[in-house]
Amino acid sequence: MRDSHLFSAFVLALGDPAGYASQFPYCVWQNADCNGDGQVTFDDINPFVELLSGK
Repeated sequence: MRDSHLFSAFVLALGDPAGYASQFPYCVWQNADCNGDGQVTFDDINPFVELLSGK
């Protein structure tokens, strides 16, 4: 992976949006919506991995 911090931040946004907002106050946790359906759910994991791998 390009940056393991991206993965950690993604997992935090997925599982604990309030914790993500606390740790990254200037970032929008909805940016973890990698499949574009308007929600941050487990359905975003594969699109996130694809983004990191450049596919």
